Amino acid sequence: MSTPSPSRRSVLRATAGLVLTGTALTAAAACGNADQGPDELEAPLAAARADAALATVAGQVFPDLTARVTPVAQARRAHADALAAEVRRARPDRADAVDAPVTPPRPPASSAAAASALRTSLVAARDAGSDLAVRTARYRSGLMASVAAACAGYAEVLG
Repeated sequence: MSTPSPSRRSVLRATAGLVLTGTALTAAAACGNADQGPDELEAPLAAARADAALATVAGQVFPDLTARVTPVAQARRAHADALAAEVRRARPDRADAVDAPVTPPRPPASSAAAASALRTSLVAARDAGSDLAVRTARYRSGLMASVAAACAGYAEVLG
């Protein structure tokens, strides 16, 4: 008893079906993973915005700090803008989170407390940025290394 062998046409149909199914599953998996959860740059973005807001408030409330914290506020705003642009480029689905308004901080109790709080935050941003620069994709690591280096420099100025 012999079993009929499949026709050439049925083999081609089956192969084409497998290729199309594999392609569709791969595309669905890639799209599904990209849209899950926050982007890794959202935390440094939030920190940059918070630092800029704190430096701005500290400069307004404590005139003796204005010269030291104004460049920090400007740099951290620039960091936030660059990070937001990268998140919007890579993850348009996260635009609402990136564009969320920042709650202004309460003014610190003293000039020393303001400088200390800002320095602590900059050191944390330096450390987080350095860590992320090593772990992230190559095209993002330069951005994160630049942010970390700037935070390190400003932390020293405030120290």
